[in-house]
Amino acid sequence: MLPEIERLSEGSIIARRNRLIGTWAGMRLGYRGDRLSHYVNDIMDIDFLVPGPSDIIDKITADFKRNKVDLPPDLIVLELERIERNLREEQLN
Repeated sequence: MLPEIERLSEGSIIARRNRLIGTWAGMRLGYRGDRLSHYVNDIMDIDFLVPGPSDIIDKITADFKRNKVDLPPDLIVLELERIERNLREEQLN
């Protein structure tokens, strides 16, 4: 039972991380309302393609480049890591 709970907790952290990084990126792209919601859903859906966050980072990087948002992939990775670290700390408390 404990491994299943840990797996579910990990899945919850990853899902929340993806929602938050999608919101962060979408707002930098100037999206609001329904457009932002759709973008966040796209980010959450794309994470099922490849294990790990590389597919999310690649999508956000491409979207930023296409829309002339001047944030390099390194800063996207740092933000993703910051979000995940905060969620893990929050879960421990």
